[in-house]
Amino acid sequence: MDNDQLLRIILERFDKVDMQFKEVLNRLDSIEKSQQDDVKGTLHLISKKVDNILYDVDYLSEKTGKHDTKINNLEKRIQS
Repeated sequence: MDNDQLLRIILERFDKVDMQFKEVLNRLDSIEKSQQDDVKGTLHLISKKVDNILYDVDYLSEKTGKHDTKINNLEKRIQS
């Protein structure tokens, strides 16, 4: 086997390795993108749940305030 043949074989192998490396990079890019989409979806879901909880807390706080006012009025009536 002469040097030219050996060089061709080596170059062909490097070309194959280069192609495989590009495939790996493409797969990693797609995995990274899908994970980002998953994280975005999870954060959106958490945001909606937090919004619902805040709404419930505001509602209950308003109701508690009204009940406290009524209790206070009743206590004043009883004391008078």
